[in-house]
Amino acid sequence: MQPLALIDAIKQQSETLRDVLLDVGPGVPVATCPGWTSNDILSHMAWAYGAATTGMDTPLDGPMPDFEQPPKAWDQALEAWDVARDKLLGRLNGIDPAATRAWVFSPAAERTAVFWLRVVAHETAIHRLDTEHARAGDDTGEMLGSVSFDTELAVDGIEEYLTLLVPAFVPRRDPIAIGGSVTYHATDIDRIWHVRVRPGDVPQVVDAAEPDDRSASVTGAADAVYRALWGRPSNAVVTGDNELLDTLRSP
Repeated sequence: MQPLALIDAIKQQSETLRDVLLDVGPGVPVATCPGWTSNDILSHMAWAYGAATTGMDTPLDGPMPDFEQPPKAWDQALEAWDVARDKLLGRLNGIDPAATRAWVFSPAAERTAVFWLRVVAHETAIHRLDTEHARAGDDTGEMLGSVSFDTELAVDGIEEYLTLLVPAFVPRRDPIAIGGSVTYHATDIDRIWHVRVRPGDVPQVVDAAEPDDRSASVTGAADAVYRALWGRPSNAVVTGDNELLDTLRSP
């Protein structure tokens, strides 16, 4: 997605997310984020908006910045959300994100503000989905009637997850002990991502499928594959080796 489209997605998804959170109210369990409540979503997104601004203002080669943790009490978290979101959008006003250098946490990412636009756009979209599930009291349905992410956003989210986030979070886990290939197929645009998984290595997107003893696939519209990658209810068709898929599970 182009930077301006990502900024528009942040604005649109965050406005909807805020409205849904206010409708849900404080202390409501969010089943699609086990152990979280609506307060956690609110505080986490305030943190994400603040982290993006901090990342853009941190020297490229500096250490990981000290990201401020907002409160979880509802009123204070809502205030922190509004301040952090407005500050981020103000920081983005009038700049070229692709030309604005920034500290990033993924070793595979270009060190520009575009990285943070993508992180925030997809964090907002996925947690908007979570709150829609919470409002409906539904942790298994697809929510396709009330929530449907457009193809451009979903494809960008799949690409961001597989190429930028996997290299960032997989090395923090125990080393991968199995090998195989996972295929993600967005059928509505016939877009395919082949992911190679090897013991002790970071999974990588490759140009073509490789013959492997172990394999898995996730197939459906881009919207469905996007949800499935983030471990949210989805009507994507998932087949093959579940242990292999688990190596790519969301953080």
